[in-house]
Amino acid sequence: MSQPDLEPSTENMKEQRLAYPSGWLYLCQHESVHFMIDALLQVDPRKEFTKTELAEFAGVSTQSVRRHIDRLVELGVIAETAGGRRYHYDLDSPTGQLVAELNGEINAIGAGRTDSTDDSGQ
Repeated sequence: MSQPDLEPSTENMKEQRLAYPSGWLYLCQHESVHFMIDALLQVDPRKEFTKTELAEFAGVSTQSVRRHIDRLVELGVIAETAGGRRYHYDLDSPTGQLVAELNGEINAIGAGRTDSTDDSGQ
């Protein structure tokens, strides 16, 4: 009699994670959302923008922005202004603050940075 496989398959775990996502996965399960948040972290939070402007700055389609912008508003990453025609990064919300803090911490340790010098410091 064969023993059951005690290790879940990678594909099975991925399916489970997608079926019951953590907050982080929920927020970032679409690549365009990654680029949108990255763009938001690089602009003055007081600067207002349209969906088209966000798409251009993030390097994603306006369709992607339209698809995900309500989720970002709901989570407090961005806030609506001008009756929902313009938006800005929402540093007043707990989520907006946490995303900015996490980004700052990662940047402080140099994650994602490449050093063009070799080991000899030249």
